[in-house]
Amino acid sequence: MAKEHDHDHHGHDHGHDHGEEVLEFSAKKPSKLKTLDSDALIHVDGIEDGSFAVASSKKELKQLMKSDADVVYDEKKGKLYLNANGEEKGWGKKKVGGLIARFKGKPELSAEQFEGMEAFDAVTGDHDHEHGHDHEHGGDTKEQIAAYREILTDSEEADLLVDFTLEPSKTLKRVIKDGKKEGYVFDRDELAEELDEMNNGGAFTDIELDAAAMEALFSQGGEQERGQNGDC
Repeated sequence: MAKEHDHDHHGHDHGHDHGEEVLEFSAKKPSKLKTLDSDALIHVDGIEDGSFAVASSKKELKQLMKSDADVVYDEKKGKLYLNANGEEKGWGKKKVGGLIARFKGKPELSAEQFEGMEAFDAVTGDHDHEHGHDHEHGGDTKEQIAAYREILTDSEEADLLVDFTLEPSKTLKRVIKDGKKEGYVFDRDELAEELDEMNNGGAFTDIELDAAAMEALFSQGGEQERGQNGDC
């Protein structure tokens, strides 16, 4: 008789080990919580593997909203957002992206607490805060663009500027994508500014545009003339 009782007790214990709780967060119905148990695991609806970023200022929140971090935590307000919109403005469609949870106690969250998430730190450039130049994000893109330019050959740089003159938004997209492969994160507006500056500041006066680039630059206006000349 006692034996049976033992068995029973053991079964109960076993069930208890299973105490790791998984919280489901979804933009359809944001959760309201006081704080978060550090052992708790969070599953974000719709994301199997993604990146998690913490915004410690309004500026960072804005930058992260336009980045491709999937989940963003505004630690000042204790709000957790799902960025369903990639690098476009905003969080994505209502009920698809946006606020997914709000924590009254503003706990510190890290990527380890999310299922399938890894930390996203491209915006702030790793350990920016430690060096006390948190406000220098402006310099960040410029430095990265400078570093990116180092890997281009002269004629690639010249081509880039020609493309930028002809098709600015297409070129920006391409450079941002290209930069990402190399591990750079460019802010679109700053990149445009930088390319403009390079154009106007004569950063390339020392580069002879090769014939193909010249052709590309002038063919837009040159097409008709050539047709008329052929008539004479």
